[in-house]
Amino acid sequence: MKITRRTSNVLLVMGVLMLFMWLTRAYTWYANDLQASPYLALVHVPIIIVSLVIGGYLLFLGIRGRRATRRSP
Repeated sequence: MKITRRTSNVLLVMGVLMLFMWLTRAYTWYANDLQASPYLALVHVPIIIVSLVIGGYLLFLGIRGRRATRRSP
């Protein structure tokens, strides 16, 4: 997959923002929902996990794309 430097920067920013937002959501999920109602809170677990995985993958693609564009002329 050939991506430009700008595209890799966008992927990197999207990954960082997604991880930041969903890590804070995971903390509030733990602090509020899990302690209040464990059964209702378990509905959020797959959403949080999938979103963190997607954010990590976007971050990975952004870093990998930046490294690839640095090597090519």
